[in-house]
Amino acid sequence: MNNRILPGAKQFITQNADRVAIVSNNSTHLPADLGEILAGHGVALPSDRIFLAGVEALRSVARSGVSRVMLCAAPRMRGFARSLGLRVVQDNPEAVVLMRDAHFTYRKLERAANALRQGARLIVANADRTHPGPYGRVVPETGALLAALLACVDERSVEPWVAGKPCPMLFERACEGLAITPEEAVMIGDNPETDGEGAARLGIRPILIGGASHLSLLDLLEPVAA
Repeated sequence: MNNRILPGAKQFITQNADRVAIVSNNSTHLPADLGEILAGHGVALPSDRIFLAGVEALRSVARSGVSRVMLCAAPRMRGFARSLGLRVVQDNPEAVVLMRDAHFTYRKLERAANALRQGARLIVANADRTHPGPYGRVVPETGALLAALLACVDERSVEPWVAGKPCPMLFERACEGLAITPEEAVMIGDNPETDGEGAARLGIRPILIGGASHLSLLDLLEPVAA
């Protein structure tokens, strides 16, 4: 995650105030972390209107009644899991929870694969294989780790549950947070496969900016009265 915001983002959020929620496949940070970054740019957005794949995946696991989890994730997320009452273990878990893990190792891969072979459920924050990095580089994401893990098991016997876009949960949570229906929402994003497809599946109108789109966030700002 970089600490930059798009041109026009501050003005757009300010203009729309209570009508904005953020949904992101981020699985290494908490909403308060992103709230602090936005605040540093002069953007005020409550953390309860920031919905992140990693956080929502762990909340869903905690609500399901699972208590023992093998968590492949950043230390920040392990601490959050424990705050939800989840017990983070290395052996005999009820579920393997997979997120972006910059310290993923062969040993973790071995333990997770064998846990799945023994019947543990697989919960995945997002299926993105990469995300853009600086200078045109790519950063391996959770989906790359998922591909390695599924290569070690019989895929027919493992059905991952994915929290992030394009799956519906983040969009549903955002609509609940704004107290609106999907039909009353629009999704502004830059990725047609996650933002666009995911929103459309739920009946949310997608508006794509950047990339192949001719629109930018600046085009969506309300005109300022002279």
